[in-house]
Amino acid sequence: MRHTLKRLVFSGFLLAALAPAHSRELLAVGTEFASVFERNTSGEFSGLGVEIVKAIARQTGDTVKFEIYPWARAQFMVEQDQAHILIGPYKTPEREARFSFAAHGFYRDYMVFYVRNGTNLQWDGDYRNLRGLRVGVVNGWVYGAKFESMRAWLRPEVANSLTNALNMLNARRIDYLASNLRNTEALLKTMGLGSEFTVLDQVIDTQDGYLAFCKKSGCDALRSQFDQVFEQLRNSGELAKMAHSFSVRIP
Repeated sequence: MRHTLKRLVFSGFLLAALAPAHSRELLAVGTEFASVFERNTSGEFSGLGVEIVKAIARQTGDTVKFEIYPWARAQFMVEQDQAHILIGPYKTPEREARFSFAAHGFYRDYMVFYVRNGTNLQWDGDYRNLRGLRVGVVNGWVYGAKFESMRAWLRPEVANSLTNALNMLNARRIDYLASNLRNTEALLKTMGLGSEFTVLDQVIDTQDGYLAFCKKSGCDALRSQFDQVFEQLRNSGELAKMAHSFSVRIP
């Protein structure tokens, strides 16, 4: 009983310390990421990123509005202080100059190559073996340090969206599509193309997705508060439960 009381008192002090003097109205933006940030036909937002932001905001006393935009626009809004939180970006040196990243990622993706069935195309991890072949990528996506270092040499074909990229692969306009497993598998089911493509065994890279914050005055305090509550979610096992409910891998 005494230990329970101590925990309750400690939690009360922690919540008081995290809560801002006045409730903030936060805008969290991103693009459609399967199981991470989605919006259904009823207009409701769901996904692991949404649930994490909601859980943290409940403890900090904030209210959150969610909006989905094209990826480039969502990034621009946070960079220009038009939104507070960007849901789901992978971390790169270029993005770290534009955003303030959370201390830990909240989901993990495998970057892979897709090819059409029946082509017998393979990849052994050596980008030199892709010479003369057409590699497709999605505009605004990053694929890991090794791939990015070879991007200029590969001269990939750029699609405006993952849907367009899959259509390009299906129409034989590209030979390989670099994508992430989570998003692509979900979209293939929706498009009815799951039986048309093969995932190559050799992984391009592993990428962790984060919450990223604007860099204006006040956003550092916001990020720090979110980091503290996120650590609680990790240590308590609540994050793992959330991730399991959305079938999302976590770091």
